[in-house]
Amino acid sequence: MFGGVSSMNLDSKGRLAIPAKHRDALLARSEGRLVITVEPSGCLLIYPEPDWIPVRDQLNTLSGAQMGLRRLIVGHAEEIEMDTSGRILIPPTLRQRASLDKTVALVGMGNKFELWDEAKWNAVTDAAMAMDPVELQNNMQGIVL
Repeated sequence: MFGGVSSMNLDSKGRLAIPAKHRDALLARSEGRLVITVEPSGCLLIYPEPDWIPVRDQLNTLSGAQMGLRRLIVGHAEEIEMDTSGRILIPPTLRQRASLDKTVALVGMGNKFELWDEAKWNAVTDAAMAMDPVELQNNMQGIVL
């Protein structure tokens, strides 16, 4: 399971060096094959390929009013591979969709990663930290930290 936040820079070609602590797990889980797509909150999602397949299959059952979500996430999904240096190329269209420029935050979310513009990630984090304690507790009912 992936966890933690890594602040990093995209290189001039839009490549991201996967942190060493996650490389071996990604190689073991998916042989470095990943799927990257957009997420409605403004970040990108990066899945090891085996973890993406059930998500894709579930999304492909959506229809009607939920079809827009299916189009957004499945339609933007791109297969990518880690290179021998442990880097992935973030496709230009997806970098643009998530407003990724130079400094990014790679956030481990269990079976996947979120990739955020670092300033946007800091704003999301600050907003969560500023939540009213009662509201926060209500949102976390049944969750033990």
